[in-house]
Amino acid sequence: MRSTLIFILNLLVLITLDSCGKKELISNYERPDWLRGNVFEILHEKGNYTIFLEGIEKSGLKEVLDGKTITTVFAPNDVAFSTYLKEKNIASIAQMPIQDLKRLIGYHLIYYAYGKDRLQNYQPEGSEGYEPNFAGLYYKHRSRSSDSITVEVDLTDGRTKKVFHKDRFLPVFSQQHFTTKGIDATANYEYFYGTGIWRGNQGFNISNAGVDEYAIPADNGYVYLLDRVIEPLNTVYQELAKKNTYSDFIAIYDKFKSFWYDEPTSLNYAAAGDSLFIVNHGPLPPIASEWSYNGGGGFPDYANLGQLAYRANNVFAPSNTAIQNFYQEYFSPYYNSIKDVDLLPLALVMYNHVYLGNVVFPSEIGKNPDIKTSFGTPIVFNPTVDVQDKAMASNGVYYGLNKVLVPDMFNSVTGPAFRNPKYKMFMYMLANTGLYQLLSSQNIDFTLFIPSDETLKGTIVGESYLFWSEGNPLVYGDENVLVENENGILVPLSVRQQEILISESMVYGKIDNLSGTKVLRTRNPYSYVYVTGGKLHSSATYNTPDLNLTISRINGDWYNGNSYETSLALQADARMIKSTITGAQTISNPLNQYAEFSKLLARVGHLEVGRTLPFLFGNRFILFAPDNQTVLNGIASGDIPSNNTELAEYLKSYFVSVPDNSLSDYPFPGFGIQGVWNTTKLTGYNLFRKLELLDRTTHLELKDIDGTLIPISNELPKLFSDGAVYKISRLLKK
Repeated sequence: MRSTLIFILNLLVLITLDSCGKKELISNYERPDWLRGNVFEILHEKGNYTIFLEGIEKSGLKEVLDGKTITTVFAPNDVAFSTYLKEKNIASIAQMPIQDLKRLIGYHLIYYAYGKDRLQNYQPEGSEGYEPNFAGLYYKHRSRSSDSITVEVDLTDGRTKKVFHKDRFLPVFSQQHFTTKGIDATANYEYFYGTGIWRGNQGFNISNAGVDEYAIPADNGYVYLLDRVIEPLNTVYQELAKKNTYSDFIAIYDKFKSFWYDEPTSLNYAAAGDSLFIVNHGPLPPIASEWSYNGGGGFPDYANLGQLAYRANNVFAPSNTAIQNFYQEYFSPYYNSIKDVDLLPLALVMYNHVYLGNVVFPSEIGKNPDIKTSFGTPIVFNPTVDVQDKAMASNGVYYGLNKVLVPDMFNSVTGPAFRNPKYKMFMYMLANTGLYQLLSSQNIDFTLFIPSDETLKGTIVGESYLFWSEGNPLVYGDENVLVENENGILVPLSVRQQEILISESMVYGKIDNLSGTKVLRTRNPYSYVYVTGGKLHSSATYNTPDLNLTISRINGDWYNGNSYETSLALQADARMIKSTITGAQTISNPLNQYAEFSKLLARVGHLEVGRTLPFLFGNRFILFAPDNQTVLNGIASGDIPSNNTELAEYLKSYFVSVPDNSLSDYPFPGFGIQGVWNTTKLTGYNLFRKLELLDRTTHLELKDIDGTLIPISNELPKLFSDGAVYKISRLLKK
């Protein structure tokens, strides 16, 4: 009667849990059909589990086995426990400090009742949400083992923080787990646990222990009899921190250490007025967290059963020697030590050594396409040759490597920015925009033009110079590229503005020299870099000869192109044709060679203030503009209408609307941008005068309505924010 009442009370508690976990708890943690007494009674009757039961009583966990809650117990026999105590140089279990004993015994008790079938193929959504492709992969289960609250100093603010350590998770590796992954169970399990340990061919191993007898039903759960004591596992972070071999890796990781206030835990476990925190590592994967989910995603931390059971921190930690070799090759010309390197490149290196997903076994390395860095590149190394240490952990696994897995962006055209601090502002803009990933492509060649911080601080974006704020040097993400707003206050440059600026510096294709004439697309639409006369030009410097842009190649074996340092930031000309052409009579005006054409536009009212070129309706456009001498000759010969009404319509023949003709690019020789296009001159209802542009590969030509061919000058067009101006030396027919 007592057991039945306890079961009913426990079931009522389960029903009150979060609705997301309700289905799981009802389907997976139901009371067994066959009752043989509670777990404590069953083990006591067997007689050879006395040391384990003594530990249960001394650790204060007897009420769990007595039937106060539903549970699954993994019980090592007396021989196994005696062997364990001897290996640890402990005379008897009574000599163990109480916290150590709780830690050990609690690791043999997991929440809820699991029969054999459910434990070897745990499904967090129960039978209704069964996932055959994930059979056996939900491998971790919450135990009753935890560490005491610790106190740590937060270096970012100098305050002490009380850190709460949640219950450890216990890995259960079933044959089904390895079958689902298509890998050999014995070889992969024993890679971590040692030869001769795997006994799970017909079921599973409980971490380092084999099972002598499966799923003995009790009135409050199940008992599994083990051949070994389960060694309590630490987090990956704790495992690595214990080894001096990886002290540099941990020191770098701890540069991002932060403390996340855990409100629910503080309410439930903290003393009055206290706050409890979880150790986090800012933007990096939380390898120090006991749980792979800590709330914040719409579920309480305990209720996201799928992520808690499935997700592991797989850490591929390079040794100190490997990190120092990496430092020497990549950073030693610019920094005094690896610890002095800017936080951003260090973060990218750390990112490249952690995979958040299911636990990774050696046979999966280089073969499972899902195992890749956060940058999308496969994680590949030789588990036999490149690994010097490895260990299973409560929240994942680690492989101790003898090499650094270098992120691609350190060897692509972005390499100089991520290695050399003189390009720090550009580096942070690459990261903020995410464009470093595109620029690290293995399939596309680029030329990247990188301005130094000094150059960028002399660059105007909008109405303001650029500024740099280092922020708190201990807090990653506190850095900012700034501009001055209309009120004179420094504010962060928007990500979109950063993207535009970086995209102007990206050229598709590899520029090896400045010989000849070249037109190369940047990432921004309708924006190009010119090579002509032995110099490189952005549209801004090409339109303004006084801006002297020089470049110098940055030495390095960049696998997807070339990188150059520039004396000016590459920027598109922000001026508009509409506003520039009105002042074309000024000698310094970039459209001065079209001053006579500008006069014609003004004569017929097309350049009125507030109504400049109104027939374009604000569209981007191409202007095929006759130069001054051609216009003067046309006026003298009568080829240009003298009547203002006729002239107003005639001049529209020189303008082509880009969107109305669905042009995704401006025409340049060899680009293949050609066809019959509508000009802006109406000839009837919804009918327009036509111009045909012909790409002759080495030059461009226009074909007029009567078939006359008009050469387009080989002089590169002037590009502005609203269009492009191409020079022609013949007039269109009236």
